[in-house]
Amino acid sequence: MAVPGEVLPATAPYPSLARASSSLAILVLAYTFSFIDRTILAMLVGPIKAELHLSDTQISLLTGLAFAIFYTALGLPFGAIVDRGSRRGLAAAGVAIWSVMTALCGAAGNYGALLAARVGVAAGEATLSPAAYSLIPDLFKPEHRSRAQGVYAMGACFGSGLAFLIGGWTIMAVSGLPPVSLPLLGEFGGWRLVFLVVGAPGLLVALLVLAVAEPRRKAAGPSLAARPAAALDALRRHWRAYGVVIVGCSVVNIAFHGLSAWAPTLLGRVHQLEQGQIGLILGLGFLGPGCAGLLLGGWVADRWLAAGRLDANLRMALIGALGAAAMLSGLILSPGTATTVVILYGAIFMMMFPMGAAPAALQIICPPDLRGRIAAVYMLALNLIGMGTGPTAVALLTDYAFADPMAVGRAMGLVGLTAGLIAAGLITLGRPSFRALAAR
Repeated sequence: MAVPGEVLPATAPYPSLARASSSLAILVLAYTFSFIDRTILAMLVGPIKAELHLSDTQISLLTGLAFAIFYTALGLPFGAIVDRGSRRGLAAAGVAIWSVMTALCGAAGNYGALLAARVGVAAGEATLSPAAYSLIPDLFKPEHRSRAQGVYAMGACFGSGLAFLIGGWTIMAVSGLPPVSLPLLGEFGGWRLVFLVVGAPGLLVALLVLAVAEPRRKAAGPSLAARPAAALDALRRHWRAYGVVIVGCSVVNIAFHGLSAWAPTLLGRVHQLEQGQIGLILGLGFLGPGCAGLLLGGWVADRWLAAGRLDANLRMALIGALGAAAMLSGLILSPGTATTVVILYGAIFMMMFPMGAAPAALQIICPPDLRGRIAAVYMLALNLIGMGTGPTAVALLTDYAFADPMAVGRAMGLVGLTAGLIAAGLITLGRPSFRALAAR
């Protein structure tokens, strides 16, 4: 049985592939639910805006900056807990918390209450990825890690896709139903009932997470976990190598979150599609091209690593950044519905390359017993930069630069093009430093 915080030599045996794979499947399921609960609000922008009288910018804070601030701030102390305590226990508690808070979003009577519930969702979700990023390298041998990390990242595709599919179907299903009354919480009807439906099943997922294997940690040298400043010291000494992953790949996430938050509005507001159509289109986009991008990126990176290319994951991230920029730039021209869908599918496919590549790259250069804390720093940058900037940048352009709600597509295209090019530049500049540290 594993002892929390215990570190074994790198030669210590790994769990069986079957046990590791079953644990990974549960982590993917939990990550999927985190994205369902995080993303479902994007399908409900119209009715929430109408009932609570909100602007696009206020909505963007619910999906972006306000959510990201608490998600990232709490990730740092959770990362320290990951390096010292039970990773699966922390993750299970987080799943239960965010599931309850998602359901409570439906009980919000005003903007402040809805914002507070979203903060609670962020607090719960901040536990999962630091725990997963620490568990996966101890579950899988090095030659399987890029693919395992890519499979875990598929939870983002599954969750986003299912959020759109479930959101579209649920909105249509509950539109004609009378409100459901719950003790102490009041009535749930319309968009409020959607939050209740997607949040409640997460409590069962929390129980499943307790079945995840808690493997012993493996390190190539003396343990660094006892040194509180060890992670900051590693980041300071090798800031270029870590920075290319943590910052460079996070900038790509600006485009991802801008698309996730506003694509439903683009298809509904500009192209006049029904909620069911929007859910089907975007759901299939994340479940199809999105998952394909993650799998292909992980497979190619593993092949390149086996051939001795230590920066294989950064190469995939670079390809993804440039591809996403090229695809999303097409939205600036305000294309027709069919072309817009093709652009969104192509962008989703390309943006998935960095999603799996960045965590796998960190595992190459990060000391094993610092993975939780450095993963938390990565999640801080990933979400503060990506989630905190993407949705709000699109909304600010729509509300103020263009001053036209119908310009949401042009705003998405401009944000995606800019983010992709900046990310590509940062990754290119940092690759030599990453290769040097990886070789050591």
